[in-house]
Amino acid sequence: MPELTREQVQKTGSGLITLFIIFIFLRINSYFMISESAAVTRIFKTGLRSLLTGVFFLMCRKFDDPRNPTQFEYRNILGFALYIQYLFLGFASIMWSSDRAWSALQVAMDVECVVFVFFAWRSFLIYNDQGKYSRPMHLDYVVFCAVSWIAVQFLLGAIVNPDAYFRATHGGEVQRLGGWIINPNELGMLCVVGAGCMYTHLMRSKLTFWKGLGWVLILLALLLTQSRSSLISFFGTTFYFVLASGKAKLIIPTFVIGVLVSPVLFFTIFVKEGDVDEVMSMTGRLPFWQDLLTYGFTERPLQGFGFMRIYHTDRFPSIRSYPGAMTHNTFMQLLLNLGLMGAVTCGSQMLFTFRGWMREQNKFLKHLGVGMFIGIFVNSLTEFGIFGDANYGIMWWLFIVHIYFMKVKGRPNLG
Repeated sequence: MPELTREQVQKTGSGLITLFIIFIFLRINSYFMISESAAVTRIFKTGLRSLLTGVFFLMCRKFDDPRNPTQFEYRNILGFALYIQYLFLGFASIMWSSDRAWSALQVAMDVECVVFVFFAWRSFLIYNDQGKYSRPMHLDYVVFCAVSWIAVQFLLGAIVNPDAYFRATHGGEVQRLGGWIINPNELGMLCVVGAGCMYTHLMRSKLTFWKGLGWVLILLALLLTQSRSSLISFFGTTFYFVLASGKAKLIIPTFVIGVLVSPVLFFTIFVKEGDVDEVMSMTGRLPFWQDLLTYGFTERPLQGFGFMRIYHTDRFPSIRSYPGAMTHNTFMQLLLNLGLMGAVTCGSQMLFTFRGWMREQNKFLKHLGVGMFIGIFVNSLTEFGIFGDANYGIMWWLFIVHIYFMKVKGRPNLG
């Protein structure tokens, strides 16, 4: 078989990177509602996620050279092992869950997500280690491109079918991008992760027209979600990378622009319809959390109500606030569904992952970890988050865990 020319090698490498972007784009789509029918949506999500997990498993085998296979080493073992322990706790909680079928389904989806990320990250490492293609592949670039495509998808959808892509709140006065397809706050979090990945990519690559356009589209989608938490995390992520650049000519203008636009954003996005009380109560979350701790947690403080269950019934009957099916805080969710056992396990897991971040030698991967973490952490304070019902925030957290867990033996981490 004739050897490929240099141009063919470059074209093949670019094609494979595009393929990775498509797969991550599809994976994100697998968390969307495609139909108002729960059964149709569940089949779509299960089928697409399983297919993509299988694809990355096969790619690991395809990329690896059997004559000179890539050797891996595993660091930060406890960061990964404690996450597996968290899943074992979830599996065990099925025995005392207030809805065994729901808990079993959620555990199964989290296990599948762990397997997906394991083989996806492994594929990145094998691709770069084998060195068959002149263009290296970086997770930050792949995720940024995939998220920018998602932004285009929702912006076009909002034009073509606004009833599906916009969600009316505050008596129909506020329209939020996301519609019934995805929670607007979750879409906003995704935009922040995409922006963080772009900033990381720009630390080792030049800004081009298409990258700049992708960032503008992501920002536009973020603003249209009207998500307060996502906007806060966007500013936090942006300021982090601006400070990390160490360039005064970039730091000063960014802070000046931030100060100038803050009043406008505050009165258009943060204080919706002039309702300051809504902001102060975090849209009713504070009294809801108070009731959860007072009347829910105290019933089963050690083991909780079962994986992703917060009470005996499907909705917790809050006295001071609304009846809710989830806590709108991933750490509160963890405390209610797995009790103190889960809280200690996952708290330790996050600490060991942070230790892995501290020990990472590749500065780009350290910045990537922060760029992805800020968005999902802020989202975790108000939504599903990294220890909540199945969502792509869990996937991004698992990528962070694997970045500091798995690397190619004997060489710098190139992911």
